[in-house]
Amino acid sequence: MPLESDILSDFKQLLSEHGTAAIWGGLNLSVLVSRVRGEQQIDMGGFVESPDLSVRVAKTVFTEALPKMGERFVVDGTAYRIGKVSGHPRSPLLTLTLSTADE
Repeated sequence: MPLESDILSDFKQLLSEHGTAAIWGGLNLSVLVSRVRGEQQIDMGGFVESPDLSVRVAKTVFTEALPKMGERFVVDGTAYRIGKVSGHPRSPLLTLTLSTADE
């Protein structure tokens, strides 16, 4: 079995145990939250929360285009903006770095 198939199989198992609901472009997804960080940034009137998180998703769930930087991505009912899309050409997974929707 090729390495990519092994990775996808293990990833599907992780999703079944720890997956989180997400929506992108009207597509319902299951993602794995791989990093969460909360910060505060100064804004007019004081400090505002600025969450930052990374999610992993299988490339195979996208039938047409892949997500792009700046697009909206909803995780567990909270809207974010995609700040970075990372993935290796031979890897079956994408890593999306998300930040607050209004940044």
